[in-house]
Amino acid sequence: MVSMIKYDNWQRLHRTRKGLDRVCRIFIVFAFLWQGCSGINPQDSDINRRRPHQDVRFFEELDAAVAASGVHEVSTFSVEGFPYLRTTRFLAAMKDRVNNGVEAEAWVAEMHRLGLEARNKEIINLPERSVHKLAERIGMPPDRAALMKEMSDSAGRLKAYDRSHPEFFERIRNTVNVPDEYSPAMRIFGLYPLAAIPVTIAAKNANQKFSKWHQTSLEDLPVEGRLFVFGPETGNNPKDIDLVRIFSPSGRNALGLPNLNDKEIFALALAFAPVITQDVVAAYDRLGKVEWQKSRVIINPQLASVYYYTTYSFINQISVLQINYAFWYSERSGEKSPGYEKGPLDGITVRVSLNPTGRPVMVDIMNSCGCYHFYAPRKGMVKIKKPSTQALYPFVATWLPDEYPARRLTLRVNSGWHQVEHLYAGEAPPASVTYRLLPYDLLESLPHSDDRVESVFDSDGIMKSSRRIEPYILFSMGIPRIGYMRQRGHHAIHIVGRAHFTDADIFDRYFAF
Repeated sequence: MVSMIKYDNWQRLHRTRKGLDRVCRIFIVFAFLWQGCSGINPQDSDINRRRPHQDVRFFEELDAAVAASGVHEVSTFSVEGFPYLRTTRFLAAMKDRVNNGVEAEAWVAEMHRLGLEARNKEIINLPERSVHKLAERIGMPPDRAALMKEMSDSAGRLKAYDRSHPEFFERIRNTVNVPDEYSPAMRIFGLYPLAAIPVTIAAKNANQKFSKWHQTSLEDLPVEGRLFVFGPETGNNPKDIDLVRIFSPSGRNALGLPNLNDKEIFALALAFAPVITQDVVAAYDRLGKVEWQKSRVIINPQLASVYYYTTYSFINQISVLQINYAFWYSERSGEKSPGYEKGPLDGITVRVSLNPTGRPVMVDIMNSCGCYHFYAPRKGMVKIKKPSTQALYPFVATWLPDEYPARRLTLRVNSGWHQVEHLYAGEAPPASVTYRLLPYDLLESLPHSDDRVESVFDSDGIMKSSRRIEPYILFSMGIPRIGYMRQRGHHAIHIVGRAHFTDADIFDRYFAF
């Protein structure tokens, strides 16, 4: 019966959830209304009134067009009152760590850069009719390149005006915030404290199963179909690139982040790219390239692809670089996969965290819905702190192999369910399938066959065409559309409790380095 529930019913439920969220927010607003009103800074209102009117209007019109077309780019997050800035959880965590000098300038510059990137994607993804309507309203030709240039110029002028005021950095600090992926309303109405008891038990059982897999030798792991090895294109490994130069203190900006161009990022991504040993029973086990088929997101298994992107986090309170790898399957299926988890589209994300000298000290892996997240730390360099009160986190399924990174990190992935059963170091054999390493940005502006461009993710950070019945079963955990494939920046990783894949302090919270 459950399997016959229609997707439009879930959409109605999702709208209801949003309504419940609004009710909870109303209570919060009324509780703090007096304090909020008394805290309004008249100077902020005066600054906003004096901003260049033409530039303010440009962003208002652009926002209206983006909202009407549903093409809001959400891999990064808006900064209220500063339409030219976008932030991340890492940058939001930096707000209390930077002074008002060079560090703050670099902090805002990074958010400005992210703002331009996000706005460019939104303009690229606008339907043609929306481009014409937007251009007409602001008195410009209907040309995307011209709109992007005007956006960049307007952003620069607004930033220059705002920067002229002495409270510029403080105003941004008071505003920067990244919402989490959990719904208080869903947890309240789902009686979360009671529902969490059986879910905690189930999660502990799953952890035990994963631990057993990783403690089992490769030879003893069952094979349901045939093992296919997918390896990166031949090229760099860590010994072939100058890590000393790339990660030298002189090559870092004021935030302590390495100054990398696209070529250097690709070289690093290729150097640390994993080998994937996949148990293949059917086409749904072959990782592939993300494409459009009419209005559906599909995975083309004939074009093996892995998508990479970089993030940042803290280790010992020091900023470190992370390289992320996401690969996708056409569906979750097969006998091992729980029935309520089955559905179109599936994926795995592997994150390699490098210490300040460029050495991998942590790998953590999740399904790209945020589920089944586990850590593989570097033995001898990392110590596990006291586990969480539920004894669920941190879940360390295994340790990094000693031979890594001299030899490539290799993942053994099971059929259908697509869980990583074992980590070891090795090299792809000559007969392996070569996957292509592609920038993740492509997914956020992916061309159709008719040259239209569209993100494969919606404005809530959910992969289009992804469906599950899990939200009906795990509604009380407070994660909207739990089990659906998600965009970077939107992975809630604790089904009990609260945490995100991109929380800047997640490693220091659970580990001592």
